Amino acid sequence: MEVRHEPPSAETMFRLRAPLHVGFPDGQAVKVDDWSLKALYSRDLAGRELDGLMLSIPFQGAGVYFPIELEKGAGENEYLFRNLTGRQRETLALFYRNLMSGRMSSTADMITALDSPVDLVPMGETEAERKAGEARSGSRRSRMLVNLAYYGTLFVLVAGFLGMVAWNRFSTVPVLSAHVAAATSQILAPVAGYVRELPVAAGAKAEAGDIVVRLDDQEALRLLAEAETAQSEAGQMLVATEARLAAHAAQATEARAAFRGGPERFDQGLSVNTGDYHDVRLKLEGEATAQRAEIDRLTARIASFRERAEATALTVPGPGTVLKHLVRPFDMVRPGDPLVTFELDEPRSIVAHLPATAVLKIWPGMRADIAYMRDGTRMAVQGAVQRITVDGRGADQLLVATITVPGLGVEDSRRLFVEGMPVFVALRPEHIAHWLRGGQE
Repeated sequence: MEVRHEPPSAETMFRLRAPLHVGFPDGQAVKVDDWSLKALYSRDLAGRELDGLMLSIPFQGAGVYFPIELEKGAGENEYLFRNLTGRQRETLALFYRNLMSGRMSSTADMITALDSPVDLVPMGETEAERKAGEARSGSRRSRMLVNLAYYGTLFVLVAGFLGMVAWNRFSTVPVLSAHVAAATSQILAPVAGYVRELPVAAGAKAEAGDIVVRLDDQEALRLLAEAETAQSEAGQMLVATEARLAAHAAQATEARAAFRGGPERFDQGLSVNTGDYHDVRLKLEGEATAQRAEIDRLTARIASFRERAEATALTVPGPGTVLKHLVRPFDMVRPGDPLVTFELDEPRSIVAHLPATAVLKIWPGMRADIAYMRDGTRMAVQGAVQRITVDGRGADQLLVATITVPGLGVEDSRRLFVEGMPVFVALRPEHIAHWLRGGQE
């Protein structure tokens, strides 16, 4: 028994004169007063684009909107409904029936029309449709084989992906970031002054103790000049004092004969009155002694200032290369200003940052695969973890692993690695190799 449920033919429906509104994508709307369940009839739709239309049905002061498709019909100003869904058809039919019967539709009726579960379409299958379906479908065995191949391939892909993820978690230690590091340092100005000389050119080699910067310590030079001037003045004063003392000594014979204390006391060098021979002599000798002491003090200061001025000849900490001059001759510098960038003759290394949770997964000597891009080509080398340190505190703590490439010389490391260049690092625990070595032992 075959049951068909089909809507009544729209051809038998009467045309109504009641307002409907058709909205266009550009925001304009057309009022249609003549329509049926089959079509809309309006000259305002002539010559307009019929894509993206919205139909508005008035319902108790509000509008029910849904999209519609129209096509030009054979009649005058006729535009046929096309591809209405079950809910759209039921909603339009409810409004149509209420207008025909003169009864106002209730909210429940409208909700029922909008909540129509399925389109009212024929439930049967014609003989032509049945034959066409059988022609397109293969045998049961072939369909089974196709399905097995499809789902088998899907299973292999999913299992392979999950297996690869699991193996990567087992065989590698996660690295947050990594870059190339070099044993570079900056030579800083110890004092304020002018750059006098840069003896070693940028890019040239330098040995331990070589002078790479000479500075003029203006403060030391000023103090040195002041001390030298004061020493010269003190020397002139000493010469004058000694001359006065010599002239005074030349008067000793006359002074002895006229000395009020007698010759014996004069010979003892005693002064009996203020301003007598021995009183003046003692004062002049005191002045000469004080001036000699001042000259000795100034001589020591001059040596100290001269040593300080000569200390501005800055040397390198060890054998290496002057990478860059950060100043030029006659530039004024202040204490702490960087003057020269210098790199020691040590192979460049890789610095890798890891989460603190990897502390039990990494150790010195662990294999590290290093990869980076150069001129569009992938380059790869193998290194080893040299040392492990900690950076930061608390939640911000990270592990810092220093990785070196065994057997790589200084020049080769500079040729392969550019300082600061980001690289990819994969740390390999090699659990299986460790297990095999443990079994052999």
